Amino acid sequence: MKELYGVLMIFCVSVVFGQVNIDEIKKNVTENPQKFYYQNLETFRTNPSTLSDEELNYIYYGNNYVDYGFDRGDFNKKLSEVSKFAGRKLSKKLSGEVLTKALSLYQLNPLNKTLLNDLALLYGYSGDHEKRDFHLLQYQLLVETIGKSGTGLLEETPIVVTSFHDKFLALEQFSKVLAKGISFKTKQLEDGSWLDIFKNGLDLYFIKTVHHKDMFK
Repeated sequence: MKELYGVLMIFCVSVVFGQVNIDEIKKNVTENPQKFYYQNLETFRTNPSTLSDEELNYIYYGNNYVDYGFDRGDFNKKLSEVSKFAGRKLSKKLSGEVLTKALSLYQLNPLNKTLLNDLALLYGYSGDHEKRDFHLLQYQLLVETIGKSGTGLLEETPIVVTSFHDKFLALEQFSKVLAKGISFKTKQLEDGSWLDIFKNGLDLYFIKTVHHKDMFK
């Protein structure tokens, strides 16, 4: 795996402060997106280390309740064109071209963890370690936000994610059940989210996926 987070997350400790309140986040972001989402998002772009856990929750989960402002399919297509080069040592010219594409995507969506990882790789190869570390920090803060969303040990306190990709990231980073013999079942909840119950022996792990209205567009 070319992603840097496998090494980075050795230093990332999941500390659970309590179940994230999705209903409150949805209400506040819907009623006042400028205060609860866009202001925090701008800080994430420029000085992410100053954000509190609550503000990071509003960025990560609040993203579900604002308009993306771009077509997801087109974004993912362009991102795949960046990712296929991000893990390679490139010529200076090609590296610059790929970085330009990556930065244009970053302006649209600075929360995409694959993109943040790609940017860290590209800056790392270019020797700009300050920018590499900046995007790694952004990545780490988002992963830590997921890790603090719940215990994952009870159905009432699941880890909460906003995408299928993040579901498997959480399973890998925070659970003990990802090993030979794992099984799972899924049920849809009344609010439209999904609850996955993973089992391995006597160990259970619960992950809830809450999704954006445009997830399947």
